[in-house]
Amino acid sequence: MSYLDPERSPSPDTLTPVTSVRDDRERPAAAAATLRQAAAPRTTAPPAGDTDVGPDALPPRPGAAPPAPEGREPATQTPARTAASPGRRALAAVARRLAAVSPAGRYVVVLALVAAALALVVKYLLFPYLSINNDEALYRLQAQTLAAGRLFPVAGDPASSYAPWLAVPSHGHYVLKYTPFVPALFALSLLVTGGFGLGLAAVAAAAVGVTYRLGLALFDDRRVAAVAATLFTASPLVVLLDGMLLAYLPVLVMVELAVLGLLRGLRAARATTPVDEGGPGGPSGGRGGWRDGNRWALVGAGVAAGTAVAVRPFDVLTLLAPLAGWAVVTARGRRGWLIGWVCAGLAAPAGLLLAFNAAATGSALRLPFSYLESEDRMGFGVRRLYPTDRAHHFGFLDGLASVGDHLFLLGGWACGGVVLLACAIGAVVRRRVGGAGLALGAGALVFLGGYVAFWGAWNAAYLWGGIRYIGPFYMLPVLAVLVQLGARGLVDLAAWRPRLAQVAVAVAAGLTCLVLATAIPANLTLTRHDRDLDAAIDGLPGDPLVFLSVDPLYLMHPTSLAANPPELDGRVLWTVTRGGTADLTVLAQHPARPAYLLRIPPAYNRMPGSPSGTRLERLATRTGDAVTLDVTVDPAYEPAKAARLVLTTNAGDVSYPIDPSRPVTARLAVDADGATLRGLTPATGLAGDPKVTRRAPARQLKPGNRTLALALYVTPADTGKEQFVDRQLVPTVAAADGDVTVVASTGQVAATPGREPPQLHLTAPH
Repeated sequence: MSYLDPERSPSPDTLTPVTSVRDDRERPAAAAATLRQAAAPRTTAPPAGDTDVGPDALPPRPGAAPPAPEGREPATQTPARTAASPGRRALAAVARRLAAVSPAGRYVVVLALVAAALALVVKYLLFPYLSINNDEALYRLQAQTLAAGRLFPVAGDPASSYAPWLAVPSHGHYVLKYTPFVPALFALSLLVTGGFGLGLAAVAAAAVGVTYRLGLALFDDRRVAAVAATLFTASPLVVLLDGMLLAYLPVLVMVELAVLGLLRGLRAARATTPVDEGGPGGPSGGRGGWRDGNRWALVGAGVAAGTAVAVRPFDVLTLLAPLAGWAVVTARGRRGWLIGWVCAGLAAPAGLLLAFNAAATGSALRLPFSYLESEDRMGFGVRRLYPTDRAHHFGFLDGLASVGDHLFLLGGWACGGVVLLACAIGAVVRRRVGGAGLALGAGALVFLGGYVAFWGAWNAAYLWGGIRYIGPFYMLPVLAVLVQLGARGLVDLAAWRPRLAQVAVAVAAGLTCLVLATAIPANLTLTRHDRDLDAAIDGLPGDPLVFLSVDPLYLMHPTSLAANPPELDGRVLWTVTRGGTADLTVLAQHPARPAYLLRIPPAYNRMPGSPSGTRLERLATRTGDAVTLDVTVDPAYEPAKAARLVLTTNAGDVSYPIDPSRPVTARLAVDADGATLRGLTPATGLAGDPKVTRRAPARQLKPGNRTLALALYVTPADTGKEQFVDRQLVPTVAAADGDVTVVASTGQVAATPGREPPQLHLTAPH
């Protein structure tokens, strides 16, 4: 990066204290001097290349001659041709503007184009079937719904059989977990181009641009801003997020735009006399900086901050709270004016959020995030992600451990994370960071402190573990602050000890390459699993109806391939097997669709080495006073000490010890009174006496649904701890005349080549 080399930089301000009007540590005298300078007529041209220094810079006046190079006489200005067309004048204005852009500005434009290209590469080559973060499929569905002119996707019948990931059926539609602000951006891309690539590329490029502008606003140094943009773009976490349909990067762009607008408005408020104030909180009229757009910068800050809060309220409030407090304190008697314009911008996103909440949850003050499960919230105690989730006891030490784990990963997933931290600390200690930068740094610390009480980070780190392959995405706001403060320290280090700075850059580059060299192959492996499954689904004839056998009972999990369009009108119609009447109802509503069962491992694609083998089986119904199914259990894939089959019926649970080292065969006899395993003997794999582990209260069974499932548990030899391995429902309905109808597999029709497919096989004899 040439901006780290003081020999190549024409600007001598690398180690000069920041004392201009942009410095938030300025004194009142400096502000008064600035006002006097603004009132006096200009007699000299600004330094060459400084036209993009800060957000207050104005474009050259139409028809004005560019400043002459130093040491030459200014050229005589040629009078403008009155016959010039508006198009030519516009092109001339654009040409003058481009010629005035500094080398750093041109570099950042190229960097933004590189980021946009990376977004397309990641989206279409690394994550063509979306990543292992199931929220991507949810954002995709929400964007497709908005592009189709709907606020909510249509619910099927029965609604629970078609429920997307973490969705709530309500009044004929599904309420999704997140607000529609970011999906609206993706929907726009879908409407304009027919895909999501353009939207992702635009967000990636915008993130680079606003990171650069934020560096200018904080440090008034183009080199620092360019280095910050480079570090941000090269961070492995950002590289992957560039191509993912998630809200983290768009929200960060909005947060940085809010900070830029606030800082610009704050400078104008400081430079404006009380008589000049206008707008909310002050009398109208006056000059100052308000007539050149500064008040609209504050309105834009309110719009951006309000939109970001509507998407990720906790992140934005904790990150920006110190900066907002600092801005109010330093507004110097013009707080009402400043706050009034910001609140004017907040009104629009706040109104939209309240209206959406009312439509989604019935209450304007209730977000859809906890609509499904009230215990999915901030704080300590018992937490659940969905109603059937087991209770997770989340405590303070768990929160500390999860934040520590995320920060440890950020040390590699941020470009030179550890090196940047040292540079940032050095910049702060040497007082090279002004009040706004310090407030953002404090906001990052408040953000981390708040995340100690956020169980979602603990879930991502320890229960799921996917952040090891797609990065600690919750920490993106911390990364954004780190690259700014670290860039300030790194540029200073380059001027003080150039060789030491080169070593720091080499270490940062090495860490970045190491993380990418690990993450990219891992994600390619996960993508290959989905590609194999997609090929198997595409090979099914006709318009198939595919039942997904999975826990929890939601589509889009554990693979985003199992997803329906908003109108449930895709060639492949996906549904969750829930058993009994629900499955029979789905079959009855789609008699022309051939029905299949997708058997998928519970831990499918949790990590590259997780089980990934899947099976597609043809489904049919069997009716009679008794229905018999063949049961086969494959041997354990790893050495095991013990295994057991658990048969669950309306009467309770019965556990059958089996030999894990050999195939086990039996027959499942189903009738109106329940089900029993027959033919399971020592010769066919029984390893002990069956045992009743749960006995339900005795009651007379009425016609209708029957609870029937078979589960497999294995005790590995290395750990000695029993693990749940597989489970299969047997949808059964009993009629009033004593007959039973069972939805059963008639045999396998396709399989993927992944490792460790489900071990249980239940098939109806031909």
